[in-house]
Amino acid sequence: TEDALKSLLVKVTLKPGEPVPPEWPFADLLAASLSPDVLEHPTDRREQLAALVTSPGNRRFGQVIVNRLWQRYLGRGIVEPIDDWEHPEPSHPELLDLLENELIASGYDLKHVASVILNSRVYQRQVDNAVVGDARRAMLFAGPAPRKLSAEQVVDSLFAASGKSFRTEELNIDVDGLRNLDQSLGFGYPERAWEFVATNNERDRPSLSLPGVQSFTNVLETFGWRASRPDPASIRANETTVLQPATLANGTLSLRASQLSDDSKVTALALEASSPEEFVEAVYRQFLTRPPTDGERAIMVEYLSPGFAERVVKGSRMATIVRPRATGVAWTNHLQPEANDIKVNYAITIEKGDTPTARLEPQWRERAEDFVWTLINLPEFVLLQ
Repeated sequence: TEDALKSLLVKVTLKPGEPVPPEWPFADLLAASLSPDVLEHPTDRREQLAALVTSPGNRRFGQVIVNRLWQRYLGRGIVEPIDDWEHPEPSHPELLDLLENELIASGYDLKHVASVILNSRVYQRQVDNAVVGDARRAMLFAGPAPRKLSAEQVVDSLFAASGKSFRTEELNIDVDGLRNLDQSLGFGYPERAWEFVATNNERDRPSLSLPGVQSFTNVLETFGWRASRPDPASIRANETTVLQPATLANGTLSLRASQLSDDSKVTALALEASSPEEFVEAVYRQFLTRPPTDGERAIMVEYLSPGFAERVVKGSRMATIVRPRATGVAWTNHLQPEANDIKVNYAITIEKGDTPTARLEPQWRERAEDFVWTLINLPEFVLLQ
């Protein structure tokens, strides 16, 4: 109606320059009054807000946090969708209250709540594939819902399974430190996938690229990683795309994870194994956390048996693995013609992957690398099902 439309009109109730007094808009969740003993700086409004948000009397905050943790590990929240709490209808109110109490009692320790969930029977049950397309069954939490590893989990899993470190260049284009801090920041050397940041800049020049870092962010972005930290999302785009298997099959990270270099866990397993059967068993457990089936074992043992007894090269020594040397290219010299050449050549080196070990006979080593590459490209490497 016309009256209903008029009620939707935006009304200007403030004059230019008129201050807006602070107000707590969630009186239905928690009264805005705070005891003076709670605050170290009673006039600090940010501290006031933090105290109100984390007050044990504010049950909404604790419930939102534990619901997101539950959704992360079980594939579905107790309240769905996890970012809409206008009229929440939890499927298991008692469970939500229990997890919230655990969070508050632990001093808002997320690791404690995560431990409670991970040690629960429901999390440790087999993934319930029957919940796909069945919302009512999913609400029963008979087991974790099938889900795909997050982008960070995919990258970390590749390197945790292979036993290798990232060994990228520094996340910094001002490596000589001559720019002001408000113009260029250094984020150090990433050791876990969550530590990566966007590498794009307004200059489209190879001399300002970070080829080693880019090999990681390419995989991360393919699996839904959002490069801009100030632009978060409750639920990432999680669709399976043709780029995801293509990236794992042909990308630099999969190449590095499958290469038997001297810092590879698979190299150590190959040197220690007393038989092809033992090696196949160990690698399956290392990458897929399960033993091979009889059929899988038979295929891989047949493939790796030729040359197994002669695989170790006597007299060869383990190489020292170090982080690649800095290129010397920084913001201050990136306009020099040779700067582009240095970075292009460095990118070519990165694409070749790691130096293979000299302790294993090359032909047998390449077959072992094919074996590892095959496991990485199985759907179950990135799917929890």
